[in-house]
Amino acid sequence: MTASTETSQNTAATIPGGGGGPRGGPRAQADRPPGRGPRVLAVAAAALAGLLAAVIALDLGGAVDVAALPGLAAADPAVTWAAGLLKYGYDLAMLAAIGCAVAAACFLPGRPGARRRLSAQSWRWLRIGAAASAGWALVALVSLPVDFANTFARPLSEVTAPGLWSYIAQYEQGQALGLTALLAAAAAVVAARSFTIPGAACAAALAVAAAVPPIFTGHSASNGNHQIAVDGLLIHVLAAAFWAGGLLALFIARKDPATAARRYSFAAALAYPAVAASGLIVFVANVAFTDLWESAYGRIALAKLAVLAVGGLFGWAHRRRTLPAVEAGDRRAFTRLAAVELGLMAVAFGLASSLSVTPPPAEELPDPNTALLGFPTPGPISFTAVAADWYPSILFCAMALVFTGFYVAGVVRLRRRGDAWPWYRTALWIAGWGVVVLTTSTGLGKYGMVLFSAHMVQHMALNMLAPILLVLAAPVTLALRALKPDRAGGPREWLLALVHSGWSRFVSRPLVALLVYLTSLYLMYFTGMFEWAMRGHLGHLFMTAHFLAAGCLFFWVVIGPDPKPRPLSYPAKVLLYFVSIVFHAIFGLTLMMGTTLIAEGWYTQIAMPWVGDLLADQRAGGGIAWAFGEIPSLIIIGVLIAQWARSEEREGRRLDRMAERASASGHLEDDPHEVYNAYLASLDQERR
Repeated sequence: MTASTETSQNTAATIPGGGGGPRGGPRAQADRPPGRGPRVLAVAAAALAGLLAAVIALDLGGAVDVAALPGLAAADPAVTWAAGLLKYGYDLAMLAAIGCAVAAACFLPGRPGARRRLSAQSWRWLRIGAAASAGWALVALVSLPVDFANTFARPLSEVTAPGLWSYIAQYEQGQALGLTALLAAAAAVVAARSFTIPGAACAAALAVAAAVPPIFTGHSASNGNHQIAVDGLLIHVLAAAFWAGGLLALFIARKDPATAARRYSFAAALAYPAVAASGLIVFVANVAFTDLWESAYGRIALAKLAVLAVGGLFGWAHRRRTLPAVEAGDRRAFTRLAAVELGLMAVAFGLASSLSVTPPPAEELPDPNTALLGFPTPGPISFTAVAADWYPSILFCAMALVFTGFYVAGVVRLRRRGDAWPWYRTALWIAGWGVVVLTTSTGLGKYGMVLFSAHMVQHMALNMLAPILLVLAAPVTLALRALKPDRAGGPREWLLALVHSGWSRFVSRPLVALLVYLTSLYLMYFTGMFEWAMRGHLGHLFMTAHFLAAGCLFFWVVIGPDPKPRPLSYPAKVLLYFVSIVFHAIFGLTLMMGTTLIAEGWYTQIAMPWVGDLLADQRAGGGIAWAFGEIPSLIIIGVLIAQWARSEEREGRRLDRMAERASASGHLEDDPHEVYNAYLASLDQERR
């Protein structure tokens, strides 16, 4: 992987147009990259290799072997085959849609003089992405009756329209496929109608969103470690789509520009480790060590990991062999390398599609709550249990690791350049993500699923404490100082465009930020949303991310040192924060005096034997919500006073400089102090 991306960059530097010596001469014919036909054949060959891998895995893995059980209907082998092969087509369409849309949005700058409009190559990528998204939506729709028949062990001839509609409306698998089809179709429409970089970014976002729903309904979502497995699978699927889809976009490009290769190289350098690490996490979460060779699922998963490892080794080897050939004038080196890598990726996707219909080894759950919680029923809560019994949230741990790494890298770049950056901001950033990790991955994450009071500690830490620390670290300011300007439009320009975008201007309105912040208090707990979030991992991730994002938005408006499109006066900031305190106190008192149990169905179903009174625990949670805000309030007030004082000092120094310039030039009418004195004198005369 690394070799191919670096090779593409060097190739782009040497062959911007694909022709070398005299036009049409032998050297030019030998060095010119292959045209559209050979590239199409190479992509088709890679797809066929992946299809062959899927067929072999389905056959040898036993996923299509149907065993009739007494009293139960036997599955149709044709349906099982169709489910596995459709999943392979689904994966290919997904990576093409995501890869081409992301390439159109990020790989190349816009047209000269109209930087927000797509270049010719980006336009072609986006049109291919539109076709791939439409095909993806079609495959998802075709998969609905096949999955219905496979789930209920019926032949396709017995699938009826009412039964299919019931499957879509009432079952998670049907809902996920239906939502994917809807989002993929929306991505296709947006991609087909867009001619600007923001439009391509919107199409890419819709395509990424379309890939998410089925992740929460597969085998990984039903095992005893489903929280870890689903988090790992979410990272694995999206990183693989960026890695393989981006390489596909580069491979089918008519030219290989240096900017596209350089940007893909950066993305791939992050994507491949994410694919490898997350794949290993999913593998360990689904297969016990004793079942590696004894189960078909374990053998196919090992083969998939081996293919990914070979892809990494292949790239490393070609880094040493292919780069010299490219520099010597062999302009087909990137094409050959990328074709082989695409073949390996297609084989990996073929094996992955067979895993989707191959059941993992059956595991014996220690208690019924394990299937609901993703971990065995915890014992009575204690400080030792909270501090020592970790259950990592893979997604939030990965976010903390990546964002902390980027922040530290930005600080290092500033220091090497000779610029200063306050040490306390770095400490605040690390502490903020430390709070996120401790809140979601220690024993508090477990007890937050079974105790309302423990959940409220999580909520307050994620909604108030962590956002304050993260916002005060000024990450946007650091990024704008550390990133290099790019005339062609790069990450720094994207960040500036986002800060000054219409969406940013809207959400930074004080009342909008306050409404979003209070939504996490009232709508989440006084509607059915809280129980929905507790019963499904998707809902739980959404709830946790909403707490963190809503807190960051609100405190960015109130105390954030980062630039914002709508500066707010300090009196308005103080008023806004005190309004939030009032509503926060009302929320806590409402819980403390409540007589109705929130999410009663959930807490009575898991039935912790060591919890005596659920309503008393809920009232304790209300007390935590009411009292928790005192320390953050002191921090906020102290920060506002300090920021206000510094602002007044800066304004005073500015006025003094203006007065000095006016005195030196003899234009006393420009002295702000004289202007103010004249204003007071005019008021006195009017009074007389």
